[in-house]
Amino acid sequence: MGIYFNPTNESFTQAKNSMIYVDKTELLEQLNLRLSTENKCIAVSHARRFGKSHAAGMIDAYYSLGCDSSKLFDNTKISSHADYKKYMNKYNVIHLDISSFWDDFKDNLVEKIKEYIIDDFKKSFNDEIDYSKKFNVILMSVYQKTTIPFVIIIDEWDCVIRNSDDKELVHSYLQFLHSLFKSEESKAFLALGYIT
Repeated sequence: MGIYFNPTNESFTQAKNSMIYVDKTELLEQLNLRLSTENKCIAVSHARRFGKSHAAGMIDAYYSLGCDSSKLFDNTKISSHADYKKYMNKYNVIHLDISSFWDDFKDNLVEKIKEYIIDDFKKSFNDEIDYSKKFNVILMSVYQKTTIPFVIIIDEWDCVIRNSDDKELVHSYLQFLHSLFKSEESKAFLALGYIT
């Protein structure tokens, strides 16, 4: 559907088709247990080159409404679990790589993230949503319209904090994260938050 909203499974398809592929799909079983619970927000931190971005691509391929991943996950470890198809491609997914935004939009990063996601929303909902409202209210509106909660995946979430000396930007970014994962609205619209 979009680049950031309900992405395709292309990233995971490429990873799975690579000469060296390690099946980490059983992670999805653990995430399924946390969907729409009080433990729905997960932060993963490991040393570089540990496969965090690979896992993020696998997660969006599994949950995103923007694709059909049934063939992609057949014959993986998760496919041996009885309810593995129950959650597949059933969620609105937002997947962000903050380092990509940082490279291009250091000065107005939060505004650009919101702008790009809203552009994807407009492709799906045209003017059926009031995009002038606060971002978490926009997400709530999408949830109310579709009755499908969000899985939000943020790769390199700490990029801004590691690289910026601008306290206002860091504060704005932390407020943005709060709106996604800790706002009153997120209690309804968020099924899973996964940050690396």
